[in-house]
Formats: sequence, structure tokens, C-alpha cells
Amino acid sequence: MSLKICRSFLAFSLLLVSVRSEAGSVLDYIRNYDLNDYAVGIAVSASQNPYAGAASSTFAYPYLTSFRDPSFTDDWVFIADGALGVRWVMPSGWELGVLGRIQTLGFTTGESEQLLGIANRKWTLEMGPAIGWRGWPVHINLEAYADVSNRHGGWTSELRFSYPMESARGYFVPHVDLIYQDSDNTGYYYAVTPPEALPGRFAYIPGEATSVAVNARWGYALSDHWLVSGSLGIEYLGAAIKDSPIVSRDHIWSGHIGLAYNANVFQPRAYDHSAPDTPRLEIKVSAFRDVIGTEIVRETSNGVPGEAIDVEEIFGVPENEVLPQFDVMLRIGNYHRIELGYFELARNSSSTLANDLVFGDVTFPAGTTIDVSMDTRILRAGYSYSLLRDAQKELGFMIGVHVANFNANVTADAPDLEQRSKAGTPLPVIGAHGSVNLGKRMLLGARLQLFRTDFDRYKGELLYAMLELQYRATRSVGIGLSYSFYGMKLTSELDELDGYLSVKHYGPAAFVTIGF
Repeated sequence: MSLKICRSFLAFSLLLVSVRSEAGSVLDYIRNYDLNDYAVGIAVSASQNPYAGAASSTFAYPYLTSFRDPSFTDDWVFIADGALGVRWVMPSGWELGVLGRIQTLGFTTGESEQLLGIANRKWTLEMGPAIGWRGWPVHINLEAYADVSNRHGGWTSELRFSYPMESARGYFVPHVDLIYQDSDNTGYYYAVTPPEALPGRFAYIPGEATSVAVNARWGYALSDHWLVSGSLGIEYLGAAIKDSPIVSRDHIWSGHIGLAYNANVFQPRAYDHSAPDTPRLEIKVSAFRDVIGTEIVRETSNGVPGEAIDVEEIFGVPENEVLPQFDVMLRIGNYHRIELGYFELARNSSSTLANDLVFGDVTFPAGTTIDVSMDTRILRAGYSYSLLRDAQKELGFMIGVHVANFNANVTADAPDLEQRSKAGTPLPVIGAHGSVNLGKRMLLGARLQLFRTDFDRYKGELLYAMLELQYRATRSVGIGLSYSFYGMKLTSELDELDGYLSVKHYGPAAFVTIGF
């Protein structure tokens, strides 16, 4: 995410808070909010894949929903059409909000014969502002999404016209969407570069595209506690998309169905300006099942861009490891806390090159046996302020720094060759964290941190996201499972790197927490 986008999101959030404050206290509104208005359930989603030869996708997932559609409520948390966000609904009928979603479009190379030789297209995390008008029977909403995981760096905007209808037992909301994708977005998902072109698959660079979708979502209360809900839609793809040689359809369908139960699973709401009964100091030790992806480029001494090297594939460095991870959290008062985290990954390998390898100014000839040692160390430190913290929920924002150090040594005895790369810089981050108490012993938490920096001779960007579920065996001891993603990209003109480095770590973890 660019610094400009970060500033835009921050300005929009401050505007949202200031406007809400004028109409009433935003903190009082949020603190008095009862999460037990929501139901928890399981949904099954299915969608058609636009890519040639690729199979349709179907998957099940847990979900949070409400017995009433957000078109009829002024809830500050809203969930609709695959997006989760926060908003303010004004008495005049205007809505302002910020929302996010996971874009599941994509494929892996080799998924079908028609896609052989095409680079992977991966899922992305998208976030952006939203504005709406509900003063008429037909509601109008405009949403804009930026790719915060930096897969393509583009934008998508959606203009929606809906006609919400509600009965005593449920709701039905048909809507028509105009979906705009900029050229960076379509270029990532639908382009065919010249090296990927084959006979019968021509090179293709799409421009911006506008698609039209017809959808409906619905919900029906089977009882006071059970809700069945779903959606169904069809999207007619824009010309720049359907003209791609890797796209075989001019329209795609999607839908989901879910069953949810509201049993007041969240801790009863209680806000009395005092902290819940939790430890002030908490130490977490995790066993992290890490999946690693590393790409490095070294320029030559005369400034010629080097070849991009997939470290795990070319050097044979292990891409899966089980590693320890350490985190410490210290609470100061009710709303303040300091967080520290440390992660270290050391890998070694020995392999024989099948082809010549150019790494900076050094060429390792085919048949050479090379020894590789790589070390990655990541230290996270931050200060967090909780806007609210009660027996039911916590929501806060943080500022901090991620200090990442990366070392790579590539050596060969015959001939005597060596190349070293080193990179390390503090990356300032901003972020948010939240948690909800599911009863007295279960805690569901999440955090998101991101930033982009450009200073001195470094350019870098970072995204860190984590979701965890914890069971408190006692007040001082907890166990749980989590899933985290850490992505860093760094460009430097310094001699130690003089090129480009991309490191990604992601995977599940089991952890134990000890409190004092």
C-alpha cells in the first residue's frame, strides 16, 4: 500500500470519527454496542472460475451474520456481499464507512492445460472507503477497494443500486452492481506477457474494464435463534477481461448458503470503565509452521538489473519449517499496552546447479555445487491504545516499528566463488487490533499492521496480519491456535543489497500464554 493511500485512509478515518463525535460520542456508541446481536454459523460458498479450463471453487467457512440485513440497521459493524466494515449511518440517510474483504480471484500455474506456463495469480486483501445513500426506496452505495497485499497495486470500485425488502421473518435484497477495475488490476489477473505467449495463446495486456453484476441476498429466521441466509449472482465480464486468451467465459456465477445460530455466544456486555480480569504481563510462546517464500535480485556493479532468483527453488533452501516465535505484551492501565515480538529463521542448503546462475557480479556455472546459508530475524515493537475495552470486546490502534535483518551467503569451492547479500532497516508501521470474548474462557482476536516507507536509500513496504483463537485454562494460562502472514518488500541501493528483496512467511501456529 502506498504512503498516499495510507494517508487517505487515515484522513478518512479521522473524518469519520470527527463527524460521529459531532452527532454524539463515538466511544459511547461503540462501548454500548452489544455483539450478541450477531449470530455465528457455517456457510458454503461456490463460484465459477473465469479462467480457461479452471474448475469452479467450493469451500466452507465460519461466518458472522445478523438476523437483519444491514440495509435496515444503523449498526456500526456491518457484513454484506463478502465485505466486513465499520460505518456511521446519519439521520439524513447518508452512510460513511471503511471496509475490507478477501479477493478470491486467481489460480495456480498448471491448474489446467490452458494455464501452463502462466504465473500464479494469488488471493489479495482489499480495503477502502464506502459511501451510501438510503433516503430513497432504492439504496445507492459506492465502494472503492485498494489492494493492500500489493499483488497488483490497483483499484476496484463498485457502484450498487439495491431495493431492500424486509418482513417479520426475514429480508430479500436484489441489487445491480457496476464494477470498475483499473488497468493494474486487470493486468495482474488477465494479462499474458510475451514470455508466457504460445501458439494459440497470444500476448495480451488488458486495459481498464467495467463489468455488470446482478445479485440478490436473503435471510429467513427459522426460529428466534436459527437463521438461514444466502446469496446468488451473475457477473457479465467487461470487454478487456473476456478478450483475454486465458479467459474462457463472458459471465460467471457465484453464491453461498449458510446456517447460523444466535445463542448469545459472546461475553455479556458490561462496560464499567475497568479492565477485565486478565494478566498485566503476558508471554506467548508459539510453534510456528512456517511456509517461506523469498525472492532476491542483485544488480551488477555497472547498474544492470540482475535476474530475479527464487531462493527456495533455485538454491534448494527449505520452504517449510517449524519454528519458535516469542511475543510479550505489557498492559499499562486499562487502555494502553506495549507489545514486543521476535522471530528468527536460519536455513542452510547444498545443491548442484542445473544451469548457470548470475547473482550480482558473480556467475556460478552449471554443475557447480553451492552452499547457501540464509538468516532472517524480525523484531516487532509497538504501542497500542484501546478505544474500548470491556468484558465483551476490545478495539484499538497501534504505532510501532518492525526491524528486519536478512543475510544470504552463497559460496562454491570449485571454482572459488562467493556472493553475500545483506539487508536490514526499521519499517515504521500503523495498525489495528481487536478481540471478542466468546463466553468466559474463549477469545477470538485479530490484528493488522501495514506501512510503506521511502527514505535514505531504502524503499520498503510491509504487511502483517494475524488471526487467533485462545482458550483460557486459568486466569494465567492459555492455549490456542493462530494463523499469521508476514510480507516484506525492500529495495536498496546500498552495496550490501543493491537490488530487491521480497520475503513472505505465513502459516498456522499453536501457542501457550503465561500471565503474571
